[in-house]
Amino acid sequence: MEYEKYKEAGKIARDALKKGLGMVKEGVKYKDVAEDVEEYIKERAGIAFPVNISVNSVAAHYTPSFHDEKVFQKGDVVKIDVGAHVDGYIGDTAKTIEIGTKNFEKLIESAEKALEEAIKIVKAGVKIGEIGRKIEDKIKEYGYKPVKNLYGHSLAKYNLHAGISIPNLYVKSPVTLKEGQVIAIEPFSTNGAGIVIDDGLGNIYRILRSSSLLKEVKSRFHSLPFAERWFYEIYGNKAPLKLSFFMKRKLIAPYFKLVDAKNGIVAQAEHTVMVKDDGCEILTA
Repeated sequence: MEYEKYKEAGKIARDALKKGLGMVKEGVKYKDVAEDVEEYIKERAGIAFPVNISVNSVAAHYTPSFHDEKVFQKGDVVKIDVGAHVDGYIGDTAKTIEIGTKNFEKLIESAEKALEEAIKIVKAGVKIGEIGRKIEDKIKEYGYKPVKNLYGHSLAKYNLHAGISIPNLYVKSPVTLKEGQVIAIEPFSTNGAGIVIDDGLGNIYRILRSSSLLKEVKSRFHSLPFAERWFYEIYGNKAPLKLSFFMKRKLIAPYFKLVDAKNGIVAQAEHTVMVKDDGCEILTA
């Protein structure tokens, strides 16, 4: 039963990502893409996290705000990262495209090929460090750097980061994969520093601790990340005040937008896979 739900979530996430990528064009608002993709998911499943739209040096943890007016521009390198869940079982996938130019084709390809090489060795008993080695070697082969402080992750019911981190470069670790585990592998490649730093709010939040004040928030989003935009569905124009109130009381916490430390361009590729004894199954392909 869990397998079928993971598989269905992966299929919905895959199709939602395809929809989002098809919308990314010069002059289109980030917010329109995020909301249309999220609506597509909601009609079929649950949203595992707000659609991440990370452009150029932004690597992750950014979704448009309720009042966001940003639009895509020619030459932008755009990463779309989406997640769907079926009864809490998550499919997580991402891809990078370049708008109207071909200046970063090789950078984008390096992330995609690193993902392919990593998936080839995934099976029960493989050390996570060896997955990181495959990613690192392939990205460096293209002349770029893996982002060393961003990771893939294991998935569990209503848990986007379920305890195991999948590195994007070789690390010495005793952790090995087990049959039946579900993991998201997501290489990040850059022509910059290879390290990301916080750069302001990303309009994404998480629940820190339970409280009766968060009853409505918890019932809607469970323990999964949620968007500032979504607060307006609950609280209307009082949403900013409610966010501030909950943060001051340390009931919720923000995710910060992550950017390359030298403002390098970042590319990302991601699939969710289920580990098997003799390999793995890509759930978001």
